[in-house]
Amino acid sequence: MIATLHRRHFLATGGAAAVTSVQASAAALSSLGAIRPRWRVLGIAPTSEKMPQLAEDYRQGVELGLAQAGATALLELNWLSAGPIPSAPAKVINSALQESKIDAVMGWIPPLLAKRISPATRKAGVPLWISDTGADIVSTAEAHSLTVRHSLELCAMASAIADKVYAQCGPRAFLSMGRHESGFDFLQSFQNRWQALGGNVVGRHVANLPGLSSEFEDLKRSIVSHQPDVVVALYSGPQAQRFTQWWQVHSTSLRTELAGFPWLAEHTQGVHAWTVASWPAAEVAESGWKARFAQAGLGWTAAALLGAEAGASVGKALAAASDTSSVHELWAALRKAPLSGPRGERQWTSTAVDSAGPLWEGSVQNTDAWRRRQAYPQFTAHSAAPGGWVTGYFLT
Repeated sequence: MIATLHRRHFLATGGAAAVTSVQASAAALSSLGAIRPRWRVLGIAPTSEKMPQLAEDYRQGVELGLAQAGATALLELNWLSAGPIPSAPAKVINSALQESKIDAVMGWIPPLLAKRISPATRKAGVPLWISDTGADIVSTAEAHSLTVRHSLELCAMASAIADKVYAQCGPRAFLSMGRHESGFDFLQSFQNRWQALGGNVVGRHVANLPGLSSEFEDLKRSIVSHQPDVVVALYSGPQAQRFTQWWQVHSTSLRTELAGFPWLAEHTQGVHAWTVASWPAAEVAESGWKARFAQAGLGWTAAALLGAEAGASVGKALAAASDTSSVHELWAALRKAPLSGPRGERQWTSTAVDSAGPLWEGSVQNTDAWRRRQAYPQFTAHSAAPGGWVTGYFLT
């Protein structure tokens, strides 16, 4: 739900963003015309009950990226909170568009909100930058010259995990997931790739289903009875931490290997899991970005990295624009340039409906695996799982 609009002014100090924040209501948008900056940008920050730190990590990442690009003096950035229910933030955004109070909209924008505001941004000729998890496959029908999307690329990561564990563990996989994870397309992405490789999903367990007396009830019995080569665990947030604690207790008797998204071992030491990520672990990250994150007191999280990539990429385009550049010219140039930020150089897909680039296995970059991944057929909406969640991953 919408809370308050956070208005921020920026100072770049030593490569990091020194941020001063004051509170304002949505009505603050009406005052932007008094002293108009070169660009007026409305930022969208994600509100998540599951991962409360998500909004602050993403927002600080954007601010850090803008400061690094030297663009903070070129824009007025106002922040709006948005969760899984789109009505309230959509009303504020559409009102601002109708009254010509913003030049661009950028942020972590849930799918339902994106559908609400995309027609209005197109009609107003206002560019739309969408950051997303990449948990669902986006139809190319949503492509538009004034809209771009980059993501954590979870569907691509899930497919690459299938490659990795099929080669390292064997063809028999057991899928263990949270109830929330069970409705997103990355599950289908894993299964499609796994079956194409010749693998077999021998069993499944969904935590927190109605009727279960405990979160992981019957999980141990089911794994032991199916004797898989690998358990592919798809959890996130606090549930991922609870699962890894459960795994530590039972792994010896399970006699199988573990794989999944990188936050499996984010909070629990000593858990060995095969993981693939679209971002590097801090241990192997580029030293300049590591230093900037440390100086800003910002954690090396997926949300912060995605935010920094958004800020640095948009900021770079703003800083390079001439005094006479229109917002349409700016966005056209941005779509042609690689994304820049702490995840390394990434490219837009051909229709700019997502990003693509190197993947990392554990803490080691593996460009060979990335090249094989890039050779696969591009994901399309036709390969999406029917009836999946549409609220946006992490936002429930």
